[in-house]
Amino acid sequence: MATKTRYVIWAHREAESLFGPASNPVIRSGALLFFTDRLRARCECDSLNSRSRNPYIRYSIKQARDGGRSRPNIGVSGMSA
Repeated sequence: MATKTRYVIWAHREAESLFGPASNPVIRSGALLFFTDRLRARCECDSLNSRSRNPYIRYSIKQARDGGRSRPNIGVSGMSA
């Protein structure tokens, strides 16, 4: 089975935040926010960073490889955009 390269948008909360540091993949409409094109992922990440009014939240992209699972195990505390 061929693997697909995907770029997932992640939200990072700074340590100075009221709730402390955390990093989670962004969930939008019940699904991971990902792109198959790095340029489109970078544009979305830049857009989210420019619209964020919270100084303790920043967004980044991480490369992920789909190994056959429909979605990675993200735990209970996923952050939404």
